[in-house]
Amino acid sequence: MNDKNRTAAGAEELVSPPKKKIRFGITLKLSLAIISLVSVIILTIAIFIVYRESKILQEQVFNFVQREVVHLSNTAQQTIGFDELTLSDTVNELKKLDFLKYVFVLNSNNEIIYYFDRRGPDGEIKHEERKVLNDNVARIIDERSDRTATEIKDYPDESDDGKIYDFSKIVLSRIDNKTKAGVVIIGMSDFIIRKEIENIKRLIMLIFLGFLIISIAGTLILATIIIRPVKKLTHGATVIGKGDFDYRIEVNTSDELGRLAEEFNTMTAMIRDAREKEIETRIMNEQLEIARDIQEGLNPMGYYNKKGIQIKGYTRAAKGVGGDYFDYKDIDEDRVCALISDVSGKGVPASLVMVMIRTVFATYTKRKDIDCASVVRAINDSLSADFAIDKFATMFFMIYDRKTEELSFSNAGQGPLFCYRASQRECTRTSVDGVPIGIMEDVEYKQSKVKLYPGDIVMLYTDGITEMRNPEKDEYGLKRVRQMLIEHHDMSAEEFTGFLVEDVDRFRNGASQHDDMTMLVLKRES
Repeated sequence: MNDKNRTAAGAEELVSPPKKKIRFGITLKLSLAIISLVSVIILTIAIFIVYRESKILQEQVFNFVQREVVHLSNTAQQTIGFDELTLSDTVNELKKLDFLKYVFVLNSNNEIIYYFDRRGPDGEIKHEERKVLNDNVARIIDERSDRTATEIKDYPDESDDGKIYDFSKIVLSRIDNKTKAGVVIIGMSDFIIRKEIENIKRLIMLIFLGFLIISIAGTLILATIIIRPVKKLTHGATVIGKGDFDYRIEVNTSDELGRLAEEFNTMTAMIRDAREKEIETRIMNEQLEIARDIQEGLNPMGYYNKKGIQIKGYTRAAKGVGGDYFDYKDIDEDRVCALISDVSGKGVPASLVMVMIRTVFATYTKRKDIDCASVVRAINDSLSADFAIDKFATMFFMIYDRKTEELSFSNAGQGPLFCYRASQRECTRTSVDGVPIGIMEDVEYKQSKVKLYPGDIVMLYTDGITEMRNPEKDEYGLKRVRQMLIEHHDMSAEEFTGFLVEDVDRFRNGASQHDDMTMLVLKRES
């Protein structure tokens, strides 16, 4: 076989790889995920409703029975020994309520005056009137400290495996309202509560099943609609994989799948025009070099040293251009502000977002009535509204006021304020939570303040500093940064920045830089 044939055979092998069998398609996975989520949500709501309604129902029934106990007690107070016919009518009225197991009206000697008792296996239980009640329920009657309260006890109901709640109240004499004139007792079965709870459960289960059926149908329809572009992409990839680079994938959606189809089409055009791509790549590399020079010029490379405040920053992109950015400028004669940000990702997309951040920062800080939270909020709102790519950024913004000697700051997911305290010869960290910018609009950011004293140093950094790795994959770490600050706190901000960059590079020892590295040092000299 000659070289040409071998090349053709190799190409055929690459073009037609063995296809993997699809066991669980995306449609099934997406449908199961959505159905599971909806089921969990509906079930959680159902359990909450059942629990809440059960409590409310039990409370309503208890309140009703307690009112009846009070009513029966008041009636007994007025009628015992005077008009017991009225008392008998009241007991008979209560007998009409099926969920009441028994009612007893006792005299001052705890002897039965009027009653009914439906706790027997065949219904009514007979008790001897004018005899002391003895139904094996442990009630505390004569020894009660509060003779006006209603005592509630519960015990098993042997007739239906439920509970009986026993309500008892002492009847005070209508003459002096102190002497015991009798006792009223009402026994309530929880059957009515359990019955209503079961009804609620059945109703909620029907609603749950209805919603579940609707969610299954909706999920299948939604999954089919969502997966349809994926199938087109799969078919297009198969055709392109066979060598038809003129084929275009038609996915007419404005979401990520549409973007992916466009990328597929762009990819085929790039493969077809390989020679032109090579020229474009060379031109692009030259443009990236220019862009890197321009980007480095956007960061203030000068050394800020005014009125006792020193500020120095440093940045170095991992790939040509990057997304790290720092800046500092005077707001007025007494206030100076500084900013550091880290855009997710690297390269041109991150650098474009970095330019957007700088533009908003430069524009907004021209105002004199700004504070940290408003600046961060303005940058976030602008970026959230303008983002056409899936990018976000962390940011830390601070303002030092020479009059108050206070450093105000707001954080958007960047990390804590790392500060060397000269009086303590130790480093402190002050945290303020905040959402990274570019994720959503109208986020409220917090603002905090700390006092800065002569000799104090504030250092801000991106993770390209602390996560720098050497050939052994060890990270530089915040511990080393802290040690450098403590040992070399007498340096100026400019000297310390250069010293730390050199130390990081020595630690790296020739290993590739995997992330943009940026740092900003603010020192109060006097």
